[in-house]
Amino acid sequence: MDNISQVIHNCETCAAIKQAKRVKPLWYGGRWLKYRYGEAWQIDYITLPQTRQGKRYVLTMVEATTGWLETYPVPHATARNTILGLEKQVLWRHGTPERIESDNGTHFKNGLINTWAREHGIEWIYHIPYHAPAAEKVERLQWVT
Repeated sequence: MDNISQVIHNCETCAAIKQAKRVKPLWYGGRWLKYRYGEAWQIDYITLPQTRQGKRYVLTMVEATTGWLETYPVPHATARNTILGLEKQVLWRHGTPERIESDNGTHFKNGLINTWAREHGIEWIYHIPYHAPAAEKVERLQWVT
């Protein structure tokens, strides 16, 4: 056994692997561990070329514990369309979440959204502006799609 230990100790490849920083999987995240499936979502809008149906924006909704993606195409990024998208794609399919995170866009930060979230018992959290790590789940998927 001493010979094996000595070989491993002297092996440059073994030393490099041991010192290499381990990459955490995409779904890992300490702040998400306390939530079960469907309880926490991150949302944002992306802009795409206009479709024949006149839809130019897509509300992207990412379930925080699994990375499950839901989308809802709309003609305009408004509070009303945000609520419709959340109700059809999240609440009706996955249940009412405890928490929704978004940026500070006017389609998210307004009285209509605040009232709707309060009526449904949802805690709405706004990210730090221009700080992508705060919206890690939804931003990562928007770069992929």
